[in-house]
Amino acid sequence: MDTKVKGQTGFSLVELLIAVLILAVGLLGLAELQVSTMKANAQSDSIMAANHLAQKVIEEISAAAGNDPRLGATVTAQTWTGSPFTVAGAGAYNVTYDVVSNHGGVTGLSQVTVHVASTAAVMNVLGNRQRLVNLTTLKRTF
Repeated sequence: MDTKVKGQTGFSLVELLIAVLILAVGLLGLAELQVSTMKANAQSDSIMAANHLAQKVIEEISAAAGNDPRLGATVTAQTWTGSPFTVAGAGAYNVTYDVVSNHGGVTGLSQVTVHVASTAAVMNVLGNRQRLVNLTTLKRTF
């Protein structure tokens, strides 16, 4: 009895192995893309947290009384009240500030620069790095 069918077609074992290899390479590329996306999300979270803290301190300075003793004299690298701040999922940040009184020769005008720095290296797409944010505002003091 002849069991061979004429014109039988299908995949050989070699063709199947090549197809599986191509699929595996593609899946590895997708896995690397997933890791890069997670790092980018973590970087975005740390940037947002640092900017939020800096903006929060700037708003507190803007709302402070004109005779607030923290803002009247020239100081450098003073620690802001409550520092370090811990942000869930984004790490801990130290907040310091500098004050330049009589800014630009104007009596009663202080320049305040707020510095926010992560207490440790945070995730970044290009490797773990310290997150730094600086914001500056002017405050009328009298």
